[in-house]
Amino acid sequence: MRWNTDCRWRINACLLFCRPFDFLSFFIPGGVQMRWRNVLRLIATSPAIIGLGVLAMTVPSKVFAADILCRGTIHRAHGDNISFSVPWSPNTGFEQKVEFRNTRTGAGISRSSRLRFDRKNGKGQRIYRGNVSGMADVTLINLSRFFQPRPGGQISVNFDGQWGRGTCSNRR
Repeated sequence: MRWNTDCRWRINACLLFCRPFDFLSFFIPGGVQMRWRNVLRLIATSPAIIGLGVLAMTVPSKVFAADILCRGTIHRAHGDNISFSVPWSPNTGFEQKVEFRNTRTGAGISRSSRLRFDRKNGKGQRIYRGNVSGMADVTLINLSRFFQPRPGGQISVNFDGQWGRGTCSNRR
């Protein structure tokens, strides 16, 4: 028995260099081949079309969500007020560092450790906790019931026993 080297070469070359599904022409009769080729092309292109549609619908919300920054002030009876800012990202939420500044001078006071989600309170609001240099406690409460804050949404921040309120907005 002698192997047909021409046929084997054509199949291997077609699998490597031909358009997808051209190798079917060696095995399937013409009429059936055309129907299967159309079905296989539809199956091969459908996930790409669906994927692009889903991507186009979700990209704007991700870009919008990444641009949230919450700022506020802790009013102190004795001494300078403290302003704070904390970013929100879709990947980590508020699990980031809070920056504290002297409101009058603008000088940076400190940065908290990375906040960690603690729990939800009785109203369904998310509570995050951290500290500053292991000494002053920091607590952030997202006053919205939703994970993602919206522009105009409120947060409450506690810095070493002193509370302040902040408002979230698009990052400028």
